Amino acid sequence: MGKGHREDKAKAGEARRRVKAQIEEVFHHYKKNVLYEEQLFQYYIKKGLSRKEVEKLVIDAIGMNIIRIGAKSIIRKGNQLENLGDITVFRLLSKDKE
Repeated sequence: MGKGHREDKAKAGEARRRVKAQIEEVFHHYKKNVLYEEQLFQYYIKKGLSRKEVEKLVIDAIGMNIIRIGAKSIIRKGNQLENLGDITVFRLLSKDKE
């Protein structure tokens, strides 16, 4: 493995650190490990990113195992539980899961 491989690995490491720092910023802002999709998107849109830029950040973070995507059911309680639908959530993965 030559110099080019080391440079590629260094660039990948730097990209991961940059994405991780950006993602941790929003989770620290809300002081939570799980955020609703809209919380994450609105935070970055208010900071000046476009929706496409936020989507790329999220896709990169998922691919780098920084966050995990999931769904949470919205339930109405009454005489019978009624599922109103699901919403997308993102979970910040801890260091031991990286």
